[in-house]
Amino acid sequence: MTVADVTRVLEDAGARFEVIHHPHTESALAEAEAVGVNPDEVAKTLIVTTTRGHVRAVVPASERIDIAKVRRLMGESKRRIHLASEQELAEEYPEFELGAVPPFGGTTEDPVVVDRRLAERETVVLEAGSHEDSVRVTVHDLLRVTHAEVADICMESSE
Repeated sequence: MTVADVTRVLEDAGARFEVIHHPHTESALAEAEAVGVNPDEVAKTLIVTTTRGHVRAVVPASERIDIAKVRRLMGESKRRIHLASEQELAEEYPEFELGAVPPFGGTTEDPVVVDRRLAERETVVLEAGSHEDSVRVTVHDLLRVTHAEVADICMESSE
């Protein structure tokens, strides 16, 4: 899947967005640096495997997901929920580069959960299916396009 396929989802929904091409990155923190923004302005999409399928959990690059919070939110048992393995990602999301699944697009329409910290922002930067392309989209449009649930799914700071 190309960045054009991902942006088509946004275009079809009438969303406001900007494509940002950048050097290859392997993490959301590196993406933030490459794009020139703070890590809390970049969203990383993590794929969580549940008994009902996959959930795309979207959290700030500066934060870590709290699987226990996601488990409670989804009503799952401890043994039945985990982050998807690289093998699962490769099999279930072949249209995206490994580790670059966006919160929307592709052949599956997974439920999406966006962390409340991102929901408070005006815009967010996220990978567009590759490690060289990102999109900046309004959070309003991100929530609208994905029909996301907003919840606190990050670990608490130890400050």
